[in-house]
Amino acid sequence: MSAGCLAVLLILAGIVYTVTEKTPRKTPLKIMDDQVDLQVMNVHYTEATEEGVTWEVHADSAQYRKKENLAVFKSPKIKLMMPNGRSFVLSGKEGYLHQDSKDMELSGDVQLASNNGDSFKTDLLKYSGSEKRCYTNSPVSFRNSRIQVDAKGMSISLKDEHLSLLSGVKAYIHK
Repeated sequence: MSAGCLAVLLILAGIVYTVTEKTPRKTPLKIMDDQVDLQVMNVHYTEATEEGVTWEVHADSAQYRKKENLAVFKSPKIKLMMPNGRSFVLSGKEGYLHQDSKDMELSGDVQLASNNGDSFKTDLLKYSGSEKRCYTNSPVSFRNSRIQVDAKGMSISLKDEHLSLLSGVKAYIHK
């Protein structure tokens, strides 16, 4: 009887071995790009600069690429709090932050709102860390309680709050 059990076990082992040898090996699921060194979900990052500006970043996800010294954010929402009490909130579908220069680029339904009621909309917005300036060559729409302005291209200095509209400016004043 034990010889019969041994024979059945050997037959079953042979069948299992044959089936597993014929099954193709699965390639592992690739979760991150080879260039990505770190990936996190539900990001909250805060930084205070020497000039007294505070950055607060929220994003659905972020990737860090060490070789490029670049952080890539999905659905970023960035709050800039200035030393004079002014604050700005930037949001978009995707954002890139160069860690060394603090230069940033936001794309996809970009919105910029200030705490005094000014709001901007565009498709692409860049920020220069060294100049403390937001700028774009894309169409932009600016609104507040008194005026609506549409233009192609703009530049906003966060230091002196100077706004320049580059071309095709159309303004509507609300009464």
